[in-house]
Amino acid sequence: MNKVVLRPLGRNSWSGVIHYRNCFTYLAPYYTRSGSIYTGLTSEDEKRLGEDLGQDLSPLSNFWVSYFIRIGSKEIFIDTTTPRGDLDYLFLKNHKRVAASVSEIKPSHDFVLVNEDADAKIMNVYNKIKREALKEFDTMSPDERRKALRIFGYNPESSSNEVIENRLSELIDKDPQKFIQMWVENKTRDTEYLIKQAIAVTVISRNKNIYKYGQDVIGHSLEDVIAFLDNPINQEIKIAILKQLNK
Repeated sequence: MNKVVLRPLGRNSWSGVIHYRNCFTYLAPYYTRSGSIYTGLTSEDEKRLGEDLGQDLSPLSNFWVSYFIRIGSKEIFIDTTTPRGDLDYLFLKNHKRVAASVSEIKPSHDFVLVNEDADAKIMNVYNKIKREALKEFDTMSPDERRKALRIFGYNPESSSNEVIENRLSELIDKDPQKFIQMWVENKTRDTEYLIKQAIAVTVISRNKNIYKYGQDVIGHSLEDVIAFLDNPINQEIKIAILKQLNK
């Protein structure tokens, strides 16, 4: 890592600007809930950078009394190849008001650290996964989309195909990796759908971690029930459940 950017997030909802002209935010050390002073440095960082900068960087030292990073409406650049830039970066990356990367932004953050190369790699991986998810989504039949939505924990029975398509599309957009794992790469998805469908109409009963078919316990987790129903010796029970669902 060489250069990172500290960038303001969002705009003031009533003024429409990030900062007024000649107005700045000062990011300084603060007391954490445990009562310690936040500096962002480990003891190893304190020693290493303290030697490089000729400063006492322990949390109670005078260095932190006057230390701050000032930022206005424009982003600022931090050169992490220098001792001071390295210190500034370490201070900022876990600061309560700063997101360490674009992928970690939360509502409580006012600023984000941007490393363009690293963030580009993250986004490229995300976009590749999303393309794979959407490619699979486009080939799914309406019935498969209903099954996928059931596996995601939603009840698709009273929804139109258009509503189901929209809901599943929203889920993929929110977390394409989850869709890949729960549907595309899920080798037991048909059995998982069967179980969740059977639970929805009380053919299989579930009480906390106990799954029953009639009076018989068939598992203590979803994985247990999948294994039970996929076991060749239990195919009569699986067929019986299918017949009850298809009445």
